[in-house]
Amino acid sequence: MHVYGASRIAATCSTGKLEFLRKLGVDFPIDYTKENFEELSEKFDLVYDTVGEAERALKAVKEGGKAVTIVPPGVPPAIFFVLTSKGSILDKLRPFFENGKVKPILDPLTPVPFSQVVQAFSYLQTAKATGKVVVYPIP
Repeated sequence: MHVYGASRIAATCSTGKLEFLRKLGVDFPIDYTKENFEELSEKFDLVYDTVGEAERALKAVKEGGKAVTIVPPGVPPAIFFVLTSKGSILDKLRPFFENGKVKPILDPLTPVPFSQVVQAFSYLQTAKATGKVVVYPIP
């Protein structure tokens, strides 16, 4: 969790996934069904928004901190970041994968065959997936 030198990591999840976050090494798991992270007394140096709530993320940032969103359009002064898939990024991360500092988290129900891609998307929409849902291209 501390690949980029963060001293403490906070993350949000539903009640059932709190222990999962603790096992991943999250220092401050926040149950979003019971707490509004932007209303906590503790503020953060960086908030990384992956669900399109940049306005809330900005309220959780310390003075001088940053909010980064990957969901367009973003709300200034949040920084909009476009995700790209390039091999060079994976090359930079390779040492962290090899030494175990970064571990891919795959949902236990995956991989699923391409013939079940509709069911995989339906499963994602339930918000019950833990990690990435992988579909392999073999009919």
